[in-house]
Amino acid sequence: MKKERSEKKLWWLFFLTFGFFSAIWFFIFYFINKQINYTKDAVYFGTPLSAYWAFFLSAIIYGLATWGIYFCIKEGIREKSFKVFRSGVGLVQRLARIPILLTLPFLYLGVTNALVIAEEKIIFSTFWNLKQDEYDWTDGVKNVEIDYSIPIESDSNRRSFNGKYILHFSDGKQIDLWANTFEGGIDTVQEIDSFIQTKNIPFYVRHAPTEDTINKFFTINADFIRELYSR
Repeated sequence: MKKERSEKKLWWLFFLTFGFFSAIWFFIFYFINKQINYTKDAVYFGTPLSAYWAFFLSAIIYGLATWGIYFCIKEGIREKSFKVFRSGVGLVQRLARIPILLTLPFLYLGVTNALVIAEEKIIFSTFWNLKQDEYDWTDGVKNVEIDYSIPIESDSNRRSFNGKYILHFSDGKQIDLWANTFEGGIDTVQEIDSFIQTKNIPFYVRHAPTEDTINKFFTINADFIRELYSR
């Protein structure tokens, strides 16, 4: 019984330490993303969900490698042997080299993936695009399309309202701002909408939810939803 408790403790320590290192790497990747893309005149800055997935998966690999080095340091200190430390680190490097190299292109795509809404223009870099697209509010943005969907699920109590706030650009590209506000949600959409309305851009509502649908999915933001879908 004592041995079993000791094993559980070791596993808990491993997951806590590994999780701590992974979290540090995740925030390092996010910090780099913000340093590269954020501008002082930004009304809104967002990191799309695609970048978060790249950061999350890469952080797991980097966190595991960091834990391996941390473990080697502890073993070297415990054995009072630099040779033990060096051989352990060498093994970690050999095991982690290829996975880390594989993450590099995805990390590059992740740190350059951002949405910046500024007073004069909107800057957006999709995950798979190597260059940023810039559109001014006068000629670059054609219109805003408002839509929504409710995914069909086996449990009706778990159904969700997926709003769509799509900017259509003059070159034919588009971006769904509602889907790309992972850090804010409906309050952030409302904040962005207040700003975009000052730009005199045409709005087009493709489908409007019924009053029953609004009451079912919204309480605090119900008035905003009614106004948004009645344009």
